[in-house]
Amino acid sequence: MRTRLLRSKDYEEMKKLFLDVFSHEPWFDQWKDEKQLDLYMSDLTDNKNSLSLALYDENHRLVGGSLGYVFNWWEGREYFIKEFFIARDKQNQGVGGIFIDQINTYLEAQDIQHIWLATEKNMPAYPFYHKNGFADLQNSVFLVKKVNQP
Repeated sequence: MRTRLLRSKDYEEMKKLFLDVFSHEPWFDQWKDEKQLDLYMSDLTDNKNSLSLALYDENHRLVGGSLGYVFNWWEGREYFIKEFFIARDKQNQGVGGIFIDQINTYLEAQDIQHIWLATEKNMPAYPFYHKNGFADLQNSVFLVKKVNQP
């Protein structure tokens, strides 16, 4: 397994992998509008502070993605993972943990101090992240508000 920056030539393959993972159990996302999906993926991969990492297997097949942003903060640089995913046929085999370890190594070399992410507590990703060294913030919450509701 090898982690490297997402190459522009692999963008379509990453989009296909993202769609395959998140349109199935347990997420069942409904990406019916390809233009909307392209806009979302572009938001994640085409900004000057984007950091898109790709995991390739020993056959050079794309099997994982970590799409996010690097921000500067008073404690140093931080990486916010917006999307983290592993090919469905590689899940529950330790591949995600390998990817997290390789991301850690990459970030350390880039002098990035923290990894941030958000997930839902009732999803399999939640215990996975705990198993791989992430912890709940005791004094923070993740909030949302619909724009068209008071």
